[in-house]
Amino acid sequence: MNKSFKGELVLLITATIWGLAFIFQSTAADVIGAFTFNGVRFLLGALSLLPLFVFNRQGIDYHKCLKLGIALGITIALAANLQQLAMPYVTSAKAGFITSLYMIFVPIIGFIFFKEKVTLRVALALLIALVGLFLLTGADLSFETADLLVIFCAFFFGLQISLVGHFGADVNSVALSFVQYVVAGLFSLVLALFLEDIKIQAIMDASISLLYTGILSTGVAYTLQIVGQRHTPAYLASIIMSLEAVVALFGGMIFLHETLSVSELIGCALMLAAVLIAQRRKKNGSK
Repeated sequence: MNKSFKGELVLLITATIWGLAFIFQSTAADVIGAFTFNGVRFLLGALSLLPLFVFNRQGIDYHKCLKLGIALGITIALAANLQQLAMPYVTSAKAGFITSLYMIFVPIIGFIFFKEKVTLRVALALLIALVGLFLLTGADLSFETADLLVIFCAFFFGLQISLVGHFGADVNSVALSFVQYVVAGLFSLVLALFLEDIKIQAIMDASISLLYTGILSTGVAYTLQIVGQRHTPAYLASIIMSLEAVVALFGGMIFLHETLSVSELIGCALMLAAVLIAQRRKKNGSK
């Protein structure tokens, strides 16, 4: 099994874990504040990596790890909190598909910050994605606030993926993940202290969701993302991870009995098609 295939397999596992996380985030949104939820979740993720971090410290470039980890932590905290704030008002399936717009933002961010060329294919994908989003949000030109929150969330997830792809290849994965989670957790808890009433009972009521999202979705999946992107081009990594939207769709239908209208299903299909078009590359590597 070559490294490229291993990287793709790791990212597929990541997408599956993330897709199922929408179910737990949706149920947690009914009992605990978004900032409290993410603060506990990310710190739990950091705690789950602590033993690996302690015994895997050889050869770590602490300066680069800390610098990149802080940037990733703030970025992922913004994304996760915007997403969780929207969860009480959108289905897990809808949140999953709108979040998958990060696949469209990745090439746009690459153009703005890393001078990567935006092709005609990406422009076409953007148009298709907007049509899909229009249908998914009820074919109404006035988007709900929750929809806009998830769109901004998708941008910050796209930024995090781009940062990992451009700067994370030669940084210790466990150490980088640990710093990222600590920063994201503390950032979220500070917001919770000012904006929410933190209650121990609410944390206990959301314990199952916190354990899944903290240990699996955060501690395991985000670390696997960094590992998988070491051996996978950014465009291919992003399309594989976009499958979390499909997992979220079927997970919401099976476990939460969520339903989508025909127009919303068409919107989902168009958004996924946009992702595929934006990230498609010819075998010879041309665009």
